[in-house]
Amino acid sequence: MSDLTSALILFGVGAVSGFMNVVAGGGSSLTLPALIFLGLDSTVANGTNRIAIIIQNVSAIHSFKQEKYHQFGMSMKLSLMTLPGTIAGAIFA
Repeated sequence: MSDLTSALILFGVGAVSGFMNVVAGGGSSLTLPALIFLGLDSTVANGTNRIAIIIQNVSAIHSFKQEKYHQFGMSMKLSLMTLPGTIAGAIFA
């Protein structure tokens, strides 16, 4: 597969998954298989996908803060409650 074809596939999947994430979430269900299909090892594809997720989350936090639409105290409490499950999932994976 040519580099141009790969770039076009990634652009298309990225655009659709970005829209999907804004509307309902779950864009990784498109991007991760696309990265694997294009030849990345599954662990590398997962790591690459996580970078995009981190960038998207930082951007969302910034936007919510600018719009003064946030509850960071509650978000931190809820995040702490998910921490044990996160650690367990990482260990089992």
